[in-house]
Amino acid sequence: MQKILLQGFFLLFCSIQPVIAQTSETTAQDDIALIKDFIFDIADETQRPDLILSRHVLLEQTETDEEYDYLEASIEEIRINLQPKNLNEIEYLPFQALSKRETRDIDPEGKPTDKMYFLRYRNRQMLAIYIAQNKIASFTLVSKGNKAHFVTY
Repeated sequence: MQKILLQGFFLLFCSIQPVIAQTSETTAQDDIALIKDFIFDIADETQRPDLILSRHVLLEQTETDEEYDYLEASIEEIRINLQPKNLNEIEYLPFQALSKRETRDIDPEGKPTDKMYFLRYRNRQMLAIYIAQNKIASFTLVSKGNKAHFVTY
């Protein structure tokens, strides 16, 4: 009887594990699709920065006009950096796909690293993105001392 229960538990565990892996893979695919929409909107010069921010960015802590202006200027800076690039060549890498060497100077500050992505173009990092509540919560890294931090808005 115990052997049958143990075998049943083992079969149940084996069948659940692929579902969990598939769910996290689907979440990553959804996150990357969200990031790609953000990048393609930035690259489209007809899209105003304020509309890009309202459509894609989680703005919970942006309280002053100066902070909002800074975010608009950041969108414009990313736009300039995207102009000479082929958008189809951008790699979207989850935090977990990076080597320890690449992540040792990043402090996630308790945020889930499974929602952090790094964009590379021709093996050069160009942008880091953190997702929360199905929106972009951070789209740059800020260096404070020896560590880089994800700043949320």
